[in-house]
Amino acid sequence: MDIKNKKFIKDKFRNVTALSFTAYGNELIINFSGFEEEEDSKEFLDFVFNRIGMRNTFSEGPPTIH
Repeated sequence: MDIKNKKFIKDKFRNVTALSFTAYGNELIINFSGFEEEEDSKEFLDFVFNRIGMRNTFSEGPPTIH
């Protein structure tokens, strides 16, 4: 990722905060909040999953807990 892109990401998601906790067994739940637009959460999800090298095929949006 080049420096221009890093600055864009930092500026765009400057108000995003995270809360993480463990659940049953070996589960980790992370909640991100503070997005300025609803579409920003999808872009952020793509960014995070790509950075950690994890597959993300959420065509309808971020995964949810039901």
